[in-house]
Amino acid sequence: MATITLEYDGRNSAIKQLIGVLLMLGAKEKKGYDETMQAMEDYRDGNVTVCDSFEDYLKKVHS
Repeated sequence: MATITLEYDGRNSAIKQLIGVLLMLGAKEKKGYDETMQAMEDYRDGNVTVCDSFEDYLKKVHS
């Protein structure tokens, strides 16, 4: 099986539809990649929560 990597504007509806068609035809998504890339982007942009301890984490998660 061959693998390709695409970079595209996620707001482009035509590209999203084309990817949807490819998936319907049997192409498979690589699971976890998008979540990892989003986490890296969040970190780079400073969209993170810093906790001093596990108790601090619990307070921030449950508030």
